[in-house]
Amino acid sequence: MRVRFALASSVFGLATAGCITSPAWEYGSTAKAKELDVPPCSEQAIVEDAEDVDPRMRVQDGRGGYWFTFVDSEGSTITPQGWPFKMSPGGRNGSKGVVKMSGQMAASGKSIYAGMGVSMTEPPGFYDASKYSGVTFWAKGPGRVRFEMPDVHTAPAGGICKDCYNDFGIVLALEPEWRKYTIRFEWMQQRSGWGDPFPAIQVDQILAMEWEFNGAGRAFDIQIDDIAFVCEQVKE
Repeated sequence: MRVRFALASSVFGLATAGCITSPAWEYGSTAKAKELDVPPCSEQAIVEDAEDVDPRMRVQDGRGGYWFTFVDSEGSTITPQGWPFKMSPGGRNGSKGVVKMSGQMAASGKSIYAGMGVSMTEPPGFYDASKYSGVTFWAKGPGRVRFEMPDVHTAPAGGICKDCYNDFGIVLALEPEWRKYTIRFEWMQQRSGWGDPFPAIQVDQILAMEWEFNGAGRAFDIQIDDIAFVCEQVKE
């Protein structure tokens, strides 16, 4: 099994890591994420709509972190890169801006990945999302992208894990057109075969949201817009 190693962000003190293979069960999650059409529970639940075209998420409800990108050391490229993160023009339904990453994955290597994310707070710290049931956003590809949320257990900043960075997440097969995806926290799982295992995501101590792309030799152009938490009542 190939595992991607940690890449620390000099700006945020965040680090990301993961495995470039994903279990088959994750791919079936795309259909249910499209079928679960749940709106944001309030204006306060909106994380980012990119209308102000700045590198910081909407500042409200104790949140206010900044966007960042990360890429492997095998030769993959990603745009935007460096600080500050630059929003791209345009977006869903003619909006002013959009969160976008594009680039080319390395042809080969031990650990190949590229991604973007946003820290939940500034300075970076853990955010309590326990009043929400999940996350919704619009996205377009094409390409498989893994949405994940580092938490107190999987991030080194939590001081708990020894083999860190196996964050809880879910893989989505994006389409060339805008589609809405809604993800319940309970659907998110760690990848198998590496890292310290934990029973479930710790939703009251979330560090960031991330979208990661894998696949040797592939070009990618992924856009994300209108990110928000949802407050759906999940039946047991």
